[in-house]
Amino acid sequence: MLGLPPLPRNIAAALRDAEHGDARVRQSALGDLVRHARASERERATIAIIALLRSDPSPELRAEAALALADAGAVGARTALLAALEDPVLGVRQMAILALGELGEPGDLELAERLTSALGAVEPALRFQALIACERLAPERAEALIERAVQDEDDEVRAMALRLARKRWPETNAPRTLVERAVRALGDHASNVRAQAALWLGLLGDVRGDDALVGIVDGSVPLELPSDLEEAMELVAVRRLVRASTGLERRAFGFLARVNTGRWHALVALARLGHVRARRTILRGLGAWTRDARTLAVVAAGRAGLSEATAQISHFRGRPGRAEPEAVEEALRVLRPPAST
Repeated sequence: MLGLPPLPRNIAAALRDAEHGDARVRQSALGDLVRHARASERERATIAIIALLRSDPSPELRAEAALALADAGAVGARTALLAALEDPVLGVRQMAILALGELGEPGDLELAERLTSALGAVEPALRFQALIACERLAPERAEALIERAVQDEDDEVRAMALRLARKRWPETNAPRTLVERAVRALGDHASNVRAQAALWLGLLGDVRGDDALVGIVDGSVPLELPSDLEEAMELVAVRRLVRASTGLERRAFGFLARVNTGRWHALVALARLGHVRARRTILRGLGAWTRDARTLAVVAAGRAGLSEATAQISHFRGRPGRAEPEAVEEALRVLRPPAST
């Protein structure tokens, strides 16, 4: 047997298997129900997913059903999801909050009010999801919600509060009280909280987060998401933090370069800081053997502002076999801005 995946179920088969005695079959059918709920069989498929949420004996499957309703955009499932907030299993309640937060629209104060009680739940997982949902649903209350959460006893809740602050106030008009909370968070015992504080302060141009930004780059302030590391590397370049070069060099040229997907981000940051070897490495990449490697070099040259790469990148125009055309055009747009009139 080749072990091929099963063919997609039609609506009749999906409805039948959603009531199968084997939880694995019901779980498999759930994916097909989501597909049908997004298409022409929305009502029947949604009703079946709601039935799984309400009464399936497997708590894992009930939690997946809550997420499935969000994936299907089933706004009519609000009543069922609100009822799931009383489920005896924490994971189901957590996924129900997540789904309600995704299905609701900003300004839905009624729904936000229903979820507010979870902000004071004993379980950190519920406070975490309620924070994300309420901050989105009640934007006018975002400052108060985040200020409360940044003082939460749970590390993940505090880190998420700072992440949400960074998303809501990425550059200007940040509430002063929250900025001061972020400065205090630089001394938090949890490294991810310190990192989130530094990333936000860096975006705001606040020098008080610079040491922690350098720590993110050199690894002394660990992170959870690679995208946050990439943002930190960009910020140290923007802020001209030359003292971050040692950490960047390790990521661009040392052992970390062989295991770290952020190597090109490190090269770009170094090049923007005037690092000669990094600039040469990017330029040399334009002549790499593979198209993917050349495309990466094109992107890096554009982001690093290497004007000396302009001529070679121009030769890639109209030659998609040499590099990704969109990357070429974007790099040239940056490197050859329109002449002022």
